[in-house]
Amino acid sequence: MEALLRHLKNILELLAVSQTDRVREWDHHTVQRAFQWAEYCEQLHSRFQSNPTVRSALESGLNDTNQRLQDTLPSYSPVMFSDLAQCQHKLLVHLLRNPYAPNSVIQMLCPDPKTEFQIDQSSFITCRSAFNLLCCTLDRNTHAGIQAEAEVRGKLLGKLLNSLLTRSGNDEYARTVLNSILRDSAGKIESLYDIIAAALLSSNDESNAVTQNFILAWFRDHDGCLSKLCQTLSPGVCTVLSRQSPEFKQAYWGVLKHWASCLEYDVLESVWAPTSDASVTFNVLADRFKDLLNSGPPLKEDTETELKALKLEGGDFNVKGINIWTDLIIQLKL
Repeated sequence: MEALLRHLKNILELLAVSQTDRVREWDHHTVQRAFQWAEYCEQLHSRFQSNPTVRSALESGLNDTNQRLQDTLPSYSPVMFSDLAQCQHKLLVHLLRNPYAPNSVIQMLCPDPKTEFQIDQSSFITCRSAFNLLCCTLDRNTHAGIQAEAEVRGKLLGKLLNSLLTRSGNDEYARTVLNSILRDSAGKIESLYDIIAAALLSSNDESNAVTQNFILAWFRDHDGCLSKLCQTLSPGVCTVLSRQSPEFKQAYWGVLKHWASCLEYDVLESVWAPTSDASVTFNVLADRFKDLLNSGPPLKEDTETELKALKLEGGDFNVKGINIWTDLIIQLKL
C-alpha cells in the first residue's frame, strides 16, 4: 500500500507539472514516461474502484497530496478518485492547453487512431517525421489560413474528442474538455477559435462527423460563442468549413442572418449602420458573402439561392435602402 500511495503522489505531481512552464523542458522520452504513468493510474482505478478498503486509502492519499499541491500551486485543480479513470486524457488536455508546451511535444501526441492514445515508439517515428515538415512552415499559415501551431493543437483536440465520443458514456467528459479549454483561454480567445476551427477541419471524414457535430452543438449551447467564432475566423476559413460541413454551413448562415438583422438603414447617411458595437458592418457582411460566392460549386449556387430567397421573403424589392438582402445582392452584383 505504501508503494501505491507513493506512485499516486508522483502521478499527481506529474499532472500538476504538466500545467506549468516546466513542460518546456520535456522531450519525447519524458512524454512517453508520463503517459505510461497515466496509464498505470487508470489501471489503479480499474483494479481498486470496487475494493472499499484500498479505495479509501487511495482517496485519503489523494486528499493529502491535493492539499499539498494546492498550497504550492494556487491554480492547481484537485484530482478526485473518479478522475483517475481518465488520467491519460487529463494529461492530454493539460498539454494541449498549456502555452509552454513545446510544439514538438504537441506534435508527438498526435496518435495513431488504432492505439487510442497509447503512445509507442512507432508513433514517435511517424510524428517526428511530420514535425520536421511542420518546422519548415511554422510561421506560415496552412491552406485554410490557420497558424501551423493552432492546426497541430486543433488536430489533437479533434482526435481526443473523437476517441471519447466513439465510446459510449463519454459525452459529458467531452463537454468538460471543451469547457475547460474555453475557461482557460480567457484573453487568448482568438487562438482558441483557431484551434476549434482546426479541430473542425480535421474532422473531414464520415467517422469524425459525430465529433464535428458535437463541437457545433457545444458552441450553440454557449450564448454568443458561435457568432464570436465566425467573427474571429477569417472569411476564407469559414468558407472552407462551409464547403466541408453542411452542419457548419447552416450554422454560419444563421450567424450571417443574425448579423444582417443587427443592421439598420440610416436614411440621412444612406448606409446600413450597426445597431450596437458588437454588430458587424455592411461591408464586412458583404465580404463574407463574396467569399462564399467565390468558392465555386456547389457552395456558390447554394449561396445565390439563399440570398434570392431572403430577398423574396423581404418583399422582393429592387430599390436600395428598403431591404438588407436587396442591397447585399446589388452590392455583390449577382
